[in-house]
Amino acid sequence: MGKIQKSPAWEDLTFANNFLFCKIMESEPELCRQILEMLLNIKIERLEPVQAERTMLETMDSKSVRFDVYAKDDKRIFDIEIQTSANTNLPKRARYYQSVIDMDNLSQGENYSKLKDSYVIFLCLTPPFKKNRPVYFFENTCRGDDEIKLNDRTFKVFFIASEYAKMESDEEKHFFKFLAGQKAESGLTKSIEEKVSFAKKNMKWRKQYMTWQQTIDEEKDIAFEEGMKLGIEQGIERARIENAENFLKMGIVTAEQISQATGLPLEQVMQIKERIMK
Repeated sequence: MGKIQKSPAWEDLTFANNFLFCKIMESEPELCRQILEMLLNIKIERLEPVQAERTMLETMDSKSVRFDVYAKDDKRIFDIEIQTSANTNLPKRARYYQSVIDMDNLSQGENYSKLKDSYVIFLCLTPPFKKNRPVYFFENTCRGDDEIKLNDRTFKVFFIASEYAKMESDEEKHFFKFLAGQKAESGLTKSIEEKVSFAKKNMKWRKQYMTWQQTIDEEKDIAFEEGMKLGIEQGIERARIENAENFLKMGIVTAEQISQATGLPLEQVMQIKERIMK
């Protein structure tokens, strides 16, 4: 039986931990700016106040979104997500995130030209794609001619930390090597390492994390117990169906008797019988 993976202790957290990543990026806007410039190879004069774990929803009936790190400058919006686990839904998640960003960005009556460029950026510890590339940069282009761009100024970028050796610049290599759990070697990663050490002395953050950790672990325990219970119930149901099938194949007892013996409804026994006869 598999064990439930508990949240790491406060002392063991790294910059790749979602909680610490969000706290540091929000409290250190200059660091956030440097990381964005490195990731996208752009220049940013000034960021508006960085927001961590910002929650948005398009309408009261729609699914809400919680952005890990949400940042803006005068013409662009950036969402940075730290993705520590494997997730096959990242492409559609990125699509939905971008739609929510646009809804928040454009006020009623404003022209579409007012929409800012938007970047949804995933820093992945495990690859969501199987091409062994270090970076996947997507923008909308014409299927028949890649040189024709839709120019809607929406971009989705996936960085794969485990492929750090293939990154183009040394700065990127050092950053993702550090994110993957290796030693800090560059000026940027050493600076981040210092901020991580300093953050661990923040008692307010520590208390918040301990509360968050306890809540998450309790939810995991409940989900595990419910899963075990469901598994047992499904196992019992499968056994009942198999017993009914065996009785029916033997042909020596009636459907009513099989229903009584297995606990299955008579209607279900008849459906199993019909399936076997076919």
